Amino acid sequence: MNPWPDDLLALPHRRDVPFSRLTTLGVGGTCRWLFEPVEEAQAAAFVRACAREGIPFKVLGGGSNLVVLGDVEIPVVRLRLPAVLRREGCEVEAPASYGHMRLAADVAAMGLSGMEYASGIPGTVGGALRMNAGAYGRELVDVLARCRYVAPDGEIVDAAPAPGEFAYRRGLPGDRLALGLRIRLAEGDPAAIRERVEACRSRRGSSQPLGRRNAGCIFRNPPGTSAGRLIDEAGLKGTRIGDAQVSLEHANFLVNLGAATPAEFGELMALVRERVRDHHGVDLEPEVEIW
Repeated sequence: MNPWPDDLLALPHRRDVPFSRLTTLGVGGTCRWLFEPVEEAQAAAFVRACAREGIPFKVLGGGSNLVVLGDVEIPVVRLRLPAVLRREGCEVEAPASYGHMRLAADVAAMGLSGMEYASGIPGTVGGALRMNAGAYGRELVDVLARCRYVAPDGEIVDAAPAPGEFAYRRGLPGDRLALGLRIRLAEGDPAAIRERVEACRSRRGSSQPLGRRNAGCIFRNPPGTSAGRLIDEAGLKGTRIGDAQVSLEHANFLVNLGAATPAEFGELMALVRERVRDHHGVDLEPEVEIW
């Protein structure tokens, strides 16, 4: 017997999808119910049905900032909206399921400046909204004009971000399902924009383990320092539990060498936090979302 109401099951969905195929880390159990709306109305219908029935759910983007440590039995929603950009002057609209790196490259190709920092940051536009993704002193909120989302009651909202709503690695609240955004950029010299894009890509490629499956930076940077430095100074680079390893290139990346299990990855995260706490007296907080 299906556990969900008929109107929920009428939406596009798949059963029993391995999280190894849904995340950049490639670690996790099984996604029992993966709902994949292809239009905003379906996304709103999903949220309304879950709200009416009191069904908790999780939101999945590109799976690049996510560590899954087991099976997920409740519904997971991942949007499959049409990958279309709309430009009006120096403003560009993108759907939540649009690739984040792709957006940065596409607006640069339009001769628009402001998102060069995002070159090389994986995931989706929706994930970037959720985390207020950023790098090199810049964040999404710096260019964000409006965001569109499904509120907890299933209503679609289009609004400018409220003052203070977005902060370091904190964006759209988790009880809102991101649908898309509008960013405000500036016209610039295409050659100079391309040069900055390539510089950001090169910088990320030289300091991060792009050749290994990973979930990005695992821990938040404590005030005044970096988590990677603290982990490195605690002597943890290269530490390995099974196929889960602290990267030799950047200590705040924990990588999957090929067949890491949820248990191995969870144990390695706990070990890193314990050693840094013992060595520095600092309690690292996860930057990734953990399911």
